[in-house]
Amino acid sequence: MKKIIAFLALSVVLFSCQNDKENGKKHLPASAGTINNFTIVTSNDFWNGEIGDAVRKVFATSVYGLPQDEPMFTLVQMEPKAFHSFVKKSRTFIQIEQNDSITELKFIKNLHAKPQTGILVRGKNKGEIIAFLNNNGTKMRNTIQAVELKEKQRQIRKNPRDTKEIQETFGIDLDILFNYRTAKKTKDFMWLRKDIKNGDLNLMIYQLPYNTIKKDSLTIQNIVKLRDSIGKAHIPGAVENSYMITEAAFSPYVTSTTIANLPAIETRGIWDVKGDFMAGPFINYIIDDKAHNRQLVLEGFTYAPQINKRDYMFELEAIIRSLKVK
Repeated sequence: MKKIIAFLALSVVLFSCQNDKENGKKHLPASAGTINNFTIVTSNDFWNGEIGDAVRKVFATSVYGLPQDEPMFTLVQMEPKAFHSFVKKSRTFIQIEQNDSITELKFIKNLHAKPQTGILVRGKNKGEIIAFLNNNGTKMRNTIQAVELKEKQRQIRKNPRDTKEIQETFGIDLDILFNYRTAKKTKDFMWLRKDIKNGDLNLMIYQLPYNTIKKDSLTIQNIVKLRDSIGKAHIPGAVENSYMITEAAFSPYVTSTTIANLPAIETRGIWDVKGDFMAGPFINYIIDDKAHNRQLVLEGFTYAPQINKRDYMFELEAIIRSLKVK
């Protein structure tokens, strides 16, 4: 009986492989890689020259809103001959090469693994390659960032937190890791907190009457005023009568974006504590939810002194961008 079962199982596998082959499908291994690590496949000569400088300008630009310079991606360069075996499973990569007859910029999906996004840059000379990188840098960077955001959200969903209280309070849902605990909750405000070795990650959720914050010449001042009032009311410092405010010496960066297909204002900056010596980065989204006559506010902030904060802030952004409005 065991032999029959084994034979049937093998037959199913062989049939599946044969079926995939006949349909032109290729079995691909699962991709791998650390979040926000980006593989650069090019010659050492290119990497150590002007082409490498152009790549670093696109993909290693500093993340705005952090207290110290940190690159958007950690770049790992290797020669083309080294790009084989398990290295080809990298979730994201860019391959840059000179070709006497082909000039192209190509985005490739699932070439060596799945899911995988690759970028192929070919030019007849160094000048063409550099022009490709300079002229398409934003598109390439945004493409890779979107892949990493999606992967981070997938990882979060593997160990989710129960979000029933968030759904009941705000009529929304988020993908949140299990180790975020409720630090404070009122009828219209929630503060979630995750402890880390050297500090904590924090997520705030609250709502405003529709059109409270507008995108105009006073946007930054009004957002700072709003943040400071919320900090005074809900986020105390370690010292008596201290509370979170917006760092006045660091001008916040404000831009327009979209969250859950709704228009939003994104603000990145530095928070500190009035009456104490604590500080860190924040990312704030004010989302126009016209259907419910409100503006949703979701903010993430990190306290992690003396260590890099890029990946912590990326986790908070991934959580916020998973928003689903009921």
